[in-house]
Amino acid sequence: MDTKNEKPAHELEPIIEYEDCTDYVPSAEQTAYEEEIIRRMKERRRLAERRRVQRNRTIAVILLLAIILLIVRGCSKNSGGDPAEDSSSAVESKPSANAEVNAKASENPAVNNGEQSEHDIKQINGMTFVDDILIVNKTYSLPADYDPGTSSVAQNAFDKMAADALNDGIYLYVNSGYRSYQEQVQLYTMYASERGIEEADRVSSRPGHSEHQTGLTFDVNSTEFSFADTEEAKWLAEHCCEYGFIIRFPEGKEDKTGYEYEPWHIRYLGEEQAKAVTESGLCLEEYLGVTSDYKYADDADTFADYGCEYDYNQ
Repeated sequence: MDTKNEKPAHELEPIIEYEDCTDYVPSAEQTAYEEEIIRRMKERRRLAERRRVQRNRTIAVILLLAIILLIVRGCSKNSGGDPAEDSSSAVESKPSANAEVNAKASENPAVNNGEQSEHDIKQINGMTFVDDILIVNKTYSLPADYDPGTSSVAQNAFDKMAADALNDGIYLYVNSGYRSYQEQVQLYTMYASERGIEEADRVSSRPGHSEHQTGLTFDVNSTEFSFADTEEAKWLAEHCCEYGFIIRFPEGKEDKTGYEYEPWHIRYLGEEQAKAVTESGLCLEEYLGVTSDYKYADDADTFADYGCEYDYNQ
C-alpha cells in the first residue's frame, strides 16, 4: 500500500498554555502571606498540643485524687473495724488485765471531793485510769518519761473525720497534736513568765498535766477563741463523737475542767465512750467523778522540779 502521499495525523494543539516557572520569584507580599499562613498553622498545632497536655494532666490529677481517697477510706475502715480498738480509750493507753490496782486511789480526796468513788480507778506506772480511761488534768499527771508519740488509733480516726468533713465542705486539720513533757515545760514557762502563774493556769497545762502528752489529743484548725463562731467549730462539736472524740473543755464547764472553753481541743476516747460522754451533757471530769485541781496533784508544791523558779502556790 502506498503511504507516501498520506497526510500526517492532525496534531492536537494544547488548550492550556503552559508557562515556564523555573525562574519565577514570588513577590514580597506573596512571601509574607505564605509565611503568615505557615505561622498560623504552627500556632494552631501548638494550641492543640497544649490543650491535649492540659486535658491529660487534669485527668491524671483526678485519677490520683480518687486513688488517694480510696486508700484513705480503706485504711480508715480497717482501723475502725476492730471492736477491741473501738471500745477502748486507746490501745496504747488501756491497762492490762493483770495491772495492779492501787487501793489508795479510791481514797484519794480528788475523787468525788473526798467521797467514795463508784468508778473503777487504777494507777499504773504513774498514770491514772478511771473506768479504763486515761485521765490527765490538773489533778492527775503523767510521768516525765512517758513519751508515746501520737496514737495511731486517734490519728486514723481524725483522718477519717477530716475526709468526711471535707465532703460537707468543712476543712479540718491538726494545729497541734502530741507534745512531749519537755515541750510542755517550755510552753508553760513562757506563759508563766509573760502572764503570771494564775493566768497561765487558765490557758495552759503545767508539765505532766497536759493531755497533749497522751498522744490522744488534737487542737483543730485555730486556737483563737473566735474559732467558736466558725462553721468548722460547729461541725466539729456536732460530729466529733461519731469518730471517737469529745470536746474536752466544753463551754460552761470551766469550774469542773479547770480550763477556759476550748472549741478546738478534742480528746480521743473511742466511739462508744465518746458518744456516751457527749450524750450525757457532762464534761469528762463529771462523767468519771473526778476533780481537776492542782491542790490535789502530787506535784502541787513547787515548779522547781521543772527547772523554773515559779512557785505554784504563790
